[in-house]
Amino acid sequence: MNVEPTGPPSCRLLLCLPSLPFARKAARCGLDLWLVVDQAQHAVFTLLTADRTTPVDSHDEVAVADAVTGVVRRNGITHVLDAEGVPAAGVTGAEDLEAVRVLADDYRLEQVLAPSHHPMVRTRTVADAADVPKAVADIGPPAVIRSADREAVVRSEVELDEWVRRLGDGQGPFAVGEFVAGPQVVVTTLTHDGMHRVVGITARQVAAHGVRYLHPAVLDEPEAKRVRATVTAMLDLVGYEFGPAQTRVVLSDHGPRIVRSRPGFGHREIRRLIEVTSGFDVQTELFRALAGVPVHPPLARWFAGVEFFRLPGAEPPCDQDGTSGPRVLAEGPTAELVAERLDLARHRLWS
Repeated sequence: MNVEPTGPPSCRLLLCLPSLPFARKAARCGLDLWLVVDQAQHAVFTLLTADRTTPVDSHDEVAVADAVTGVVRRNGITHVLDAEGVPAAGVTGAEDLEAVRVLADDYRLEQVLAPSHHPMVRTRTVADAADVPKAVADIGPPAVIRSADREAVVRSEVELDEWVRRLGDGQGPFAVGEFVAGPQVVVTTLTHDGMHRVVGITARQVAAHGVRYLHPAVLDEPEAKRVRATVTAMLDLVGYEFGPAQTRVVLSDHGPRIVRSRPGFGHREIRRLIEVTSGFDVQTELFRALAGVPVHPPLARWFAGVEFFRLPGAEPPCDQDGTSGPRVLAEGPTAELVAERLDLARHRLWS
């Protein structure tokens, strides 16, 4: 059935190529909703917004852009979001879209943050694998090499040569960053009208066997406060006015250092951990914010973790966000118990 909008009339939302569950969440929040959807999936959206759904060939970027522009002009749309909750096109100001672009580009973000009190880990981006050795030399070893689907640390020329031999034919671009020692966390934020809310701090651990995430990260309040301040200051500096973001931070001896940040909902499993531990659904809360409901950071009453395993004998490591390979989810009343359960699962897999 069609959903009658009950949200504020000033908010008219267009979702561009959303998933059906994502669109349902917007409808359930009572938003004045329009959709641009892939023509192959048009039928599944008709019961949601039958007379407000525009089908398009999702592989034709020009057709998608034209469809969005048409819906915006005809219906006075105030917000256009893509499937990741990021302002897509059409109605946001140039500064808003510029902030999204800066947040998605490691090198540009580093330039913005360089003169601030919250410098980013130094990063160089190159187009081809052949340029990676020079970038490593500029940064200085040890260095972290990141591509769209992999991450590796090289500490010597021997390890760099091995990376070139094993992974150097992968698809670029490649981001080469300085290696900063310390525990890592992933900070999930929601921003509305320029107000940033930290809704989750998740521990990230990388080992030879894979990547582990634990939520909430076990931090004392002064450390958590410094992390929150660093991330929200970064979002202010780039002028990020609206949307979700995930930011990876390393807790160095000299304070929190930003490794990278991306607009959008980011790592699906991290969102899942936040919801498991607190009942807070990041996607729903974004729509509730558009409907005029203030965002209140959740209080975790439980612990949960997920581990992505590299199978014995498989190529290390998995992708940079740890989203490939078999995974195990564990829950419990303490972080220690969750870690024990993940350790047991890893032992069973590797034994």
